[in-house]
Amino acid sequence: MSIQVTVDPDGPVLRFARRYPHPIEKVWAALTEPAQMSRWFPCEVKADMRVGGTITLTFEDGEQDHAEITELEPPTAFGFTWANERLRWTLEPDGDGCVLRLGNTVLDPRWSANTAAGWDRCFEALAAHIDGSDPGTTTGPDEALVAHYRAVLGLGAPAPR
Repeated sequence: MSIQVTVDPDGPVLRFARRYPHPIEKVWAALTEPAQMSRWFPCEVKADMRVGGTITLTFEDGEQDHAEITELEPPTAFGFTWANERLRWTLEPDGDGCVLRLGNTVLDPRWSANTAAGWDRCFEALAAHIDGSDPGTTTGPDEALVAHYRAVLGLGAPAPR
């Protein structure tokens, strides 16, 4: 998996790329079908899958959050806003597999390493799901992974609160 930070007019964007050895249609289904998303995303997902539709995210504690679908071009582009951040997923064929790219605007750059660590876990769970194995469940931050992404992204430790 590769990761970089770019600066767009809307601010910093974390950009991830990961190759999956599966056809684009299989990865697209895992990325956009709510029942499959619920297997690798860190919560239960329900969605009205259309531009302008709502994604409802229900977490273990029962808390809900909502995202608005901003782009849906099967099987290559899927975008939504969540917590005022824009996420744009794209898929492109690559030999017998495909490359998934994610751009995630970051409202608070101090959280970039935490966000990257969270997506890292999601990408691993997505890979396990697509491979047909149990992604398992992980909760809470992985401090070692956060520290890894602080180093990779050239971020220092966050300022004390």
